[in-house]
Amino acid sequence: MSQKLSLRRIRRWPRWTIIPIGIGLAMVAIGLGLLLEPVSHALTATPVVPTPTLPIINYSRTLSDGCHDCHVSLPALRASAEDPTTAENYLIEPESVMTPHGTLGCVACHGGNGEAEDKETAHQGLIADLSADDPMQCLICHHDLPDEIPGDRLRLPHGRLLERVESGEPCDVHCSDCHGGVGHGFDPVSGNVICSMSVCLDCHEERNLDVQMADCGACHIGPHDVAESLTCSDCHTSTERWDEVESNIHPYPLEGKHAETACFDCHQYPNFKGLNNACADCHEAGHEWGDSDCAECHDPADAWDLAAGTWPQHVDHWDQYKGVHAELTCQACHFETYENLPSNCDYCHTAPDSHKDEKYAGDCVECHQADQDWADGTPPEG
Repeated sequence: MSQKLSLRRIRRWPRWTIIPIGIGLAMVAIGLGLLLEPVSHALTATPVVPTPTLPIINYSRTLSDGCHDCHVSLPALRASAEDPTTAENYLIEPESVMTPHGTLGCVACHGGNGEAEDKETAHQGLIADLSADDPMQCLICHHDLPDEIPGDRLRLPHGRLLERVESGEPCDVHCSDCHGGVGHGFDPVSGNVICSMSVCLDCHEERNLDVQMADCGACHIGPHDVAESLTCSDCHTSTERWDEVESNIHPYPLEGKHAETACFDCHQYPNFKGLNNACADCHEAGHEWGDSDCAECHDPADAWDLAAGTWPQHVDHWDQYKGVHAELTCQACHFETYENLPSNCDYCHTAPDSHKDEKYAGDCVECHQADQDWADGTPPEG
């Protein structure tokens, strides 16, 4: 009887009591996990490898005042330089100390003694170009470098260079070759200074690097779909101004107004597909007759309303387009319309009085041809 009463009492508990019970069980499970984790590590035979940490870069801004006192002052450089005419090569702009690299301090990368008062002591242990002498120091911060910058459409050799540096192999290209003196007024983060393409070309020529000079795709991600038929240099003539284009290789002669039109006025940016050099791709015909080759009658290099005087292909439509007929302008016959013009002779010509007889009732071309004199016609029988 008492057991039944206890079951009834449990059934009368409010339903919300299951929530604190569940929370309590979860806390017990978490506590057991925290207690058992160090025990399991102590019992395991596998050593735990600590997470590697990067070397510490000493902040040396306050230790570089001597460097700044000399290198931001051209008179001071000239006074201490062995050749005063070269002093300007070592001058840095005062605001460069506020760039990301400049805030580290000169001696953080270049070494030396930034607190010394004389030049010899200050330059002891000096590293002129850290990226050339000890590039691993650059990788302390710059270890995750991209191989492509899609926004600038550039391909970069970072991957190959990182492999060589990390493996200790000699490297022909250094960070400073492309990025310049990053703490000396050149700030690649803000982009205040942009290298000209000629700098890249000069470097490749001087060092005889393996990338072909004409292989634009080695460095650039082209926005066009013309790689199968064209190279960049077919159209682009300047490495300084990418928008300078020479279009003499265009499959359609660019004359008259066509020569004044920008590429993407006809082609959909950034691709060049979808056009087959037919006038109808861009122009709406003013008549329904004829095919899509407007150039058969119109000269693109001249005014559009000045149609060609003659049309040799007319012989495909009318066998009498020869002789005097071929010398006539189109409007001589088509003075009202170019369509549904009868081909019989009496539409334009009046038969002479000598042809009133019924034997001349047939078509003129049975006796006469447009490329012969009228008197040389073959008389009809009878």
